[in-house]
Amino acid sequence: MNKTNQHIVFLTPGFAASENDSTTIPALQVFLKSMRKALPNAKLTILSFQFPFTKKKYDWYGIEVIPLNGQNKRLKKLQTWRKATKTLKRIHKTQKIDTIHSFWIGECARIGEKFAKKFNVNHVVTVMGQDASIKNSYGKLLLNSNAKIVTLSENHQKALQVNYDLNSNIIPWHLDVSEFPELQKNTIDILGVGSLNTIKNYGDFIDIISALTKTHKNLNVEIIGEGYMQNEIETKIKNLQLEDTITLTGILPRKEVFQRMAQSQLLLHTSMYESFGFVFLEALYSGMQIVSHNVGLAKAAENWHVCEHKIDLIEACSKLLSKENIQKKRITLSTETETINAYLSLYHA
Repeated sequence: MNKTNQHIVFLTPGFAASENDSTTIPALQVFLKSMRKALPNAKLTILSFQFPFTKKKYDWYGIEVIPLNGQNKRLKKLQTWRKATKTLKRIHKTQKIDTIHSFWIGECARIGEKFAKKFNVNHVVTVMGQDASIKNSYGKLLLNSNAKIVTLSENHQKALQVNYDLNSNIIPWHLDVSEFPELQKNTIDILGVGSLNTIKNYGDFIDIISALTKTHKNLNVEIIGEGYMQNEIETKIKNLQLEDTITLTGILPRKEVFQRMAQSQLLLHTSMYESFGFVFLEALYSGMQIVSHNVGLAKAAENWHVCEHKIDLIEACSKLLSKENIQKKRITLSTETETINAYLSLYHA
């Protein structure tokens, strides 16, 4: 029988600093809003280990957030862990914790597993990204444990199995479709969305745009995101004389990102690794075509062109740009009901 008044504590390295912060781990924000709606009588608490950089508790859409203010400092790591354990014990004493839900195979899973084992508490761990593909010592704690492990896609599940020999349930993320504007006429030919880092592989992205400009004139291309590779990316754009073709918008509020997507023909995603690819869900629901590698939940379809090499990405983009009157339609791959019910079954098991 489902318990509607249970107490669930979520452990995450970081979380939105306020209800106005739409860009910090968007998938987690959408998920927790839905969980709050699904369990209106439950006590939901978030312990955020590293950021926001504050010690002050706050309310986020009816969920109490307790920041531990680790500030991503190595010297504070043990102190943060002790604070997390102490906080868990205190809130468990005040209102018994039924489930701990940890995000990433990292410090949160470590603290969550040790606490769950000691106090016989249900433990769910959602693997979030490269933690599935890059081995770390935290994963050893989950071997032979009772933790219920969740991955986000078939590719993600396979990576976890190969690297850790851990079995997992696949539960994909879902969208809050109420956030999206109406579909509009395309004013942007190609859109890139994601942090400016090595994983997103924007070097290839720029090479592809450079190749496309040889046969497709007056392209309008935008890249949404920020990161440590910005200077390198700006230099490459300049060296290839693409300043009039590619615009770097920086980071944008999610509503503005969705507005851009509603006006874009295709999402070019050159990343060589994704655990899931939340941006894929967003692009498909925005009526966009996708050109990507076989990463995350990628699956070849009429509106999703999965490629192996850079030349394949160029050809796929070129074909799409040459087509006229591609009718835009919304595609939904996973629903709120499916995602939330799958997690509720783990919470109540």
